[in-house]
Amino acid sequence: MANILLVEDSHEVSLTVQEILSAAGHTVATAENGTQALARLKTGSFDLIISDIWMPEMDGIALLKAVRGAGNAIPVIVISGGAPNAPLTYTAPLASTFGANEVLYKPFENRELLNAINRALKAG
Repeated sequence: MANILLVEDSHEVSLTVQEILSAAGHTVATAENGTQALARLKTGSFDLIISDIWMPEMDGIALLKAVRGAGNAIPVIVISGGAPNAPLTYTAPLASTFGANEVLYKPFENRELLNAINRALKAG
């Protein structure tokens, strides 16, 4: 199965997604923001990134720009529940513009996440 980097600042969401991924046989490493994720990417080898958009320090869009700007073609799934100042109708197209393979809206079903992972891994 895949080695996945999960970037999520919400502890509850992170634990839930980790459980889903582990139950499906994936290995999961975590980061709480884009800055931590970039450090993890320098020291580890990952098949896929799953990242929230709205996080402290470095958000998911900045992370996506940094990953793609470095020429890294790793598949990226963006997950978001939106934000008061940026509705999903804005953030989803923005994530796709900067190279996200998939965009999922919170809350999502386990099967939706696993299907998105399969599609992203096949595309990558």
